[in-house]
Amino acid sequence: MRMRFLVFLVAIIGVVLGSAASAAGWTHYFNARFGYGIDIPPGFSEVQEADNSDGGVSRSADGAAELKVWGAYLSDGDFKSDVAERVRSDAGDGWTISYDRRMAGNASWSGSKGSQILYMRALKGCDESAAYFQLIYARSGIKAYDKIVKRLVKSLSAC
Repeated sequence: MRMRFLVFLVAIIGVVLGSAASAAGWTHYFNARFGYGIDIPPGFSEVQEADNSDGGVSRSADGAAELKVWGAYLSDGDFKSDVAERVRSDAGDGWTISYDRRMAGNASWSGSKGSQILYMRALKGCDESAAYFQLIYARSGIKAYDKIVKRLVKSLSAC
């Protein structure tokens, strides 16, 4: 019963935030399965949901950037270990991680690979889950994407 109330409350907050987001050309995505939400930048496509309803993908109009959003259940409910594994995985995929900040309930890391920039954000959610976003964009767009990253970080919310 408590979880249903929290999901309902997060949905209502998502609608309110969605209204504020659209006023600036941003849209708002809310994931009912994991109870998280995030603003989607102007010029990006609507989030194309994954078959398992954990999140999806949005792309910039020019195809130069890709935003992935998803929720996941934490292994053993341990946010810290989950984030550590994801950072290791990104490094293992060839990303040179140059920024890595981890707190009790959130984490951010970024890096580069060739001409691309990676920015990751994780936020601890309810019921041993977490919300994530991954933004990959061209290094040449770093100035423009700095503002977008800040807004994405600020808007990512989980119950």
